[in-house]
Amino acid sequence: MSQPRISPGAGGPAPAGPPARVPGRSPLATVGAVWRKHRDLLDGASALAATTGVASVLGFVYWAAAARMFTPRTVGYGSASVSAMTLLGMVGMLGLGTVLIGELPRRRPRAGLVSAALLASGLGSLVFGLAFALAGPYVSEHFGNISRTPAQAALFIAGVVLTAISLVFDQATIGLMRGGLQLSRNLIFAIAKLAALPVAAMIVMHDQFGIGITLSWVVGTAVSLLLVAVQLRLTGTHVLPGPDWRVLRNLGGTAVAHSWLNLAISIPRSLMPVLVTVVVSPAANAAFYAAWTLTGFLYIVPIHLATVLFAVASADPHRIARKLRFSLGLSVAIGVPGMVILGIGGHFALSLFGPSYALAATVPLRLLLIGYLPSIPKVHYIAVCRATGRITRAAAVLTVAAATEVAAATAGGVAGGLDGLTAALMAVFILEGLVTAPPVIRAAIGHGRHRRGVPAHLARGSAARAAGQDAPRPCPRISLSPAETGRGRYAPGSREEGIEALLSLTRSAGIDPVHRARLRPPAR
Repeated sequence: MSQPRISPGAGGPAPAGPPARVPGRSPLATVGAVWRKHRDLLDGASALAATTGVASVLGFVYWAAAARMFTPRTVGYGSASVSAMTLLGMVGMLGLGTVLIGELPRRRPRAGLVSAALLASGLGSLVFGLAFALAGPYVSEHFGNISRTPAQAALFIAGVVLTAISLVFDQATIGLMRGGLQLSRNLIFAIAKLAALPVAAMIVMHDQFGIGITLSWVVGTAVSLLLVAVQLRLTGTHVLPGPDWRVLRNLGGTAVAHSWLNLAISIPRSLMPVLVTVVVSPAANAAFYAAWTLTGFLYIVPIHLATVLFAVASADPHRIARKLRFSLGLSVAIGVPGMVILGIGGHFALSLFGPSYALAATVPLRLLLIGYLPSIPKVHYIAVCRATGRITRAAAVLTVAAATEVAAATAGGVAGGLDGLTAALMAVFILEGLVTAPPVIRAAIGHGRHRRGVPAHLARGSAARAAGQDAPRPCPRISLSPAETGRGRYAPGSREEGIEALLSLTRSAGIDPVHRARLRPPAR
């Protein structure tokens, strides 16, 4: 007697067969999924990377053209002047650019704060630029050559002010998540300064102190700010609304801490070309600045990722560990191939500036490439400390690191020229990576308090206290009377109705929304 056939789905077992094959995901789909998962980090970082990529390529063309138009000594003075303007502009920012990155994602309205920060940074940089122009000749003869006439000093001071305003504007676009504006401004700046370079070379005849380079740089910055202001005006955005000085004053403590940290970060990098000019020679600085610019293409990858990581973690501190792991991995994945490519092709790239550049800067370029890997934990350590409120600790660590870099570079330059200076600098980079790696690793694996993240209400309270504002009130205890819970205006009913009744009371008590969110019933 034959057994009846049982069909699948009729309650019987399905016939055995080969397991179904799950189609694999294409590489393009994988990249798309990763991008969607980390869109908040990658959108901002990609805008910064596009900005830097375009600016760096055109910057490379700019300095290669300058090397053809001017002598190495003149290029050395010009690059030192640009570095000094950048350094003083960063000092004149007063930490306000970084404050905007952390504050703008969680503030409404925001235009008045941005306007006040731009005006304050312009005034602060004016003071520092004027002080340098007056005191520089007494510090070093090379500094005196940068601002040796009233017209040259006025040009330098204008460059400092415009640099500070442009830097604050760029960082404000990160906090506003409008990286396209930064890309537009930097693209205009790169094109304008390149177009102005040959004109400046013709205006400043027999230039020996980099005046033509300084002039083209200042003109490019001014044109970029002017055209972006026109772009904003055409889209209906107020270019410079009324400044909100009250909010800016409340952020004074935060700005001071960020300014200290910013100076500890930026002084060594901006000061290094100036230091090479003074310790070694202006001609050696021309070669060093070429290698410095080329390796900057690579170093900017973790810097941009860490900058956006700070903005993302400021808006939602719970995600810092996961985003940090992704940022570290991407920095290594992009940086290691870049190190290999630039190490192999660096000599050829330097030869585009001139044979003397390739001869003098090939070894420094390769030494600077070695310092890329230890720079990854350093820049992420800064982002983690900013996001978790440990700004003072990071500033103290980076201040020691900055002093060590400057001292080591000076000693290396005196002892071994340009190669000795770069080797000493690389040794300090490795030491900094060893010091900053452990806390970054702990934050990335979610060790201790990082495993749970920083609660949003605590993060807001810390930010408010740092800004001089009142922190959100803690959740008070609420007792419901029998009349309120059942026999009065709230009749007994479903669990959802009871919770809504409790929410009504909490709203009238002014409880922080994060506590109310925890009381909502689960979806059914």
